Amino acid sequence: MYEDAFQNTCEGDKYACSPLPSYLEGFGCMVEEEKDSQRPLQDVCFHLLKLYSDRHYDLNQLLEPRSITADPLDYRLSWHLWGVLRALNYTHLSEQCAGVLQASYAGQLESEGLWEWAVFVFLHIDNSGMREKAVRELLTRHCQLSETPESWAKEAFLTQKLCVPAEWIHEAKAVRAHMESNKHLEALYLFKAGHWNRCHRLLIRHLASDAIINENYDYLKGFLEDLAPPERSSLIQDWETSGLVYLDYIRVIEMLHHIQQVECSGYELEHLHTKVTSLCNRIEQIPCYNAKDRLAQSDMAKRVANLLRVVLSLQHAPDAASNSTPDPQRVPLRLLAPHIGRLPMPEDYALEELRGLTQSYLRELTVGSQ
Repeated sequence: MYEDAFQNTCEGDKYACSPLPSYLEGFGCMVEEEKDSQRPLQDVCFHLLKLYSDRHYDLNQLLEPRSITADPLDYRLSWHLWGVLRALNYTHLSEQCAGVLQASYAGQLESEGLWEWAVFVFLHIDNSGMREKAVRELLTRHCQLSETPESWAKEAFLTQKLCVPAEWIHEAKAVRAHMESNKHLEALYLFKAGHWNRCHRLLIRHLASDAIINENYDYLKGFLEDLAPPERSSLIQDWETSGLVYLDYIRVIEMLHHIQQVECSGYELEHLHTKVTSLCNRIEQIPCYNAKDRLAQSDMAKRVANLLRVVLSLQHAPDAASNSTPDPQRVPLRLLAPHIGRLPMPEDYALEELRGLTQSYLRELTVGSQ
């Protein structure tokens, strides 16, 4: 009866006011939506009455922002109203209309700087794949590398209140670090995000050589030891010939330093000797992508050659009663030469080693002739 009262019918003219939105009251005329002359613009309360009388009433009309506000881009009340209706089991809004509603309100929040609340909106998307994609893209746009009390508060809200996986935030920061060409932070956040293989590849291609050349072993060791557990290293491509070689090299240097500081047993020396000789065969396997990588490989080869001399001199040291110290230059040539020959050294390093081996050989001949 009310609808007949505000509409022109064959029985007579309309005699009641149209259910216009509150911001249009007083105009005394019906306002029709653009491109749809069959659907007049009506107040949200009238649409709710229609939904009450017909459970299958079109929700798209009800949730139209202009049935609530003069701003056609203000989806605040529309989105919250839809949440209430869904809780009451009114779920017949089409997927396309629901997507427009979600994206529009999230975009409105994002434009106001409330992007963490836009994540809250996207978390209401029913499709799990679309939900994850929308949240991840939003995090990528807004997660910053600089840490401030505000950023900490927002991240705590996302992880503790909204239960967003922390790995998603770390991955977004890794993308940001890549955009800013910050390889150190990119590797850090790739590790925190659980991307072991990508973190390892970045370390080997961009960070390991600098760490070796500058002897920044603690930095490189921190990454590699965290990647070393079997549940992680088993998922890393070329771990045995790349990351593990660097890690064993650093550990050998530390082991030798420890042995030189304190008195050690023959077992420890034998264990260290095995490690060093193994490195002589494996350093050549390290991939080299540029001149800096080849320089780092050469430095490692020369350092391992010196380590081998020291270890062999410790193993063949004279008795303590003779009061003489081990001399790396008096190591038996037959123990040293086979391993030195396998090391990938440039010509100047190789010539220097050859000169040393020749002197050792001549010394052995002189001692043998006496």
